[in-house]
Amino acid sequence: MIDLQSLASLQFPGFLSESFLVLFVLAIAPVVFLLLLFTHLDRYKKESKKLMTVTFLIGALCIIPAIIIELVLANFIPLGPGLVSIFIYFIFGVALVEESLKFFAVRVYAYNSPLFDEPMDGIVLGACAGLGFATVENLLYVFQYGALDAVVRALISVPGHAFYGAIIGYYLGEAKFKKSPGLAAVGLSIAIFLHGLFDTLTVILPTVIGIVILFGLILFVYYGIVRREVRTAEAESPHKPFVRFFAAAKKLL
Repeated sequence: MIDLQSLASLQFPGFLSESFLVLFVLAIAPVVFLLLLFTHLDRYKKESKKLMTVTFLIGALCIIPAIIIELVLANFIPLGPGLVSIFIYFIFGVALVEESLKFFAVRVYAYNSPLFDEPMDGIVLGACAGLGFATVENLLYVFQYGALDAVVRALISVPGHAFYGAIIGYYLGEAKFKKSPGLAAVGLSIAIFLHGLFDTLTVILPTVIGIVILFGLILFVYYGIVRREVRTAEAESPHKPFVRFFAAAKKLL
């Protein structure tokens, strides 16, 4: 969720000052950790660094249209006081915008590459798109609100963006290799719902209790959804050792 009201008052510390460097490291550290995590999860064939970099950068650039679209939508989908109104606002005014842009970040370039040749690629590249977006958003928040906000966001917000992106990417991979385009919409819908639920809870829950519950939600998304998708993608991978062995033997026959 982009804090639109705080953008106008955003003030950066002096470039290369101690406070600037500390806040920059705090903002970037969870992104680096999660990139390494998803690279490690890709066991059978490491993802193309070029695809990862381009997808990450597209995801980062998507913050610009996200801000513009969310500002426009805020005029048509106001954030009301009721629970239903809050949920509708975050689903259609925030989550739909940001998750659709992550979808675009994977679909526009990496999806069509011959290097995108297994569902696990979708998970890694989807996470890259989410982390590209999260990097810019995190910098905006951390330089506005400081180190404590950086710690909280490292636990819940940054992983959330990565995991929603991974879900989108997994279903994009399934859609491509099972030749079932409708699966891509399923992944996008799941990510939108989870993102909208997350943002709604940030508003309606007390701060400390909210952080605990949101951290639990993020753990559920990772262990209950993303890790399960990783196992499925591994089982379907054409790059597993025994699959490669039988493919090579078949060519020799």
